[in-house]
Amino acid sequence: MRLAPGNENERRHLLPLVDALAARGIRPEQVWADRGYDSSALAEALRERQIEPCISKRRRGGEPVAEGQATREVWRGKKRQLKTRDPQARHRWPVERTNAWLKARRRIATRRDRKADNYLAFLHLGMLHILATSF
Repeated sequence: MRLAPGNENERRHLLPLVDALAARGIRPEQVWADRGYDSSALAEALRERQIEPCISKRRRGGEPVAEGQATREVWRGKKRQLKTRDPQARHRWPVERTNAWLKARRRIATRRDRKADNYLAFLHLGMLHILATSF
């Protein structure tokens, strides 16, 4: 597990995390990620490690929406934009749900601990609580 500031982009931590897992003998076949990780350089780096990236594609501004794809208009500041449904979201849902359960714990949602070890301990306790109440 890697611990970093909350105001930092997570994309830069993906490859070091994959390398740390490989050092422990854990070799994932696929990496599922949301549109925030959409980068050709990141996808290529994962393929070099024999990992298939399953990363949702970002729709660029002005790019046409695929025919038959459901859209809805949302306000982004003073502009209205078309929002499309992410077809890969259902595969990432268990992880997103678990993160939401962890964030429901006030001590984890807002990090007030000065020491990273204390924060990681509460993350582990939160996961133990989730697992104990789920099964």
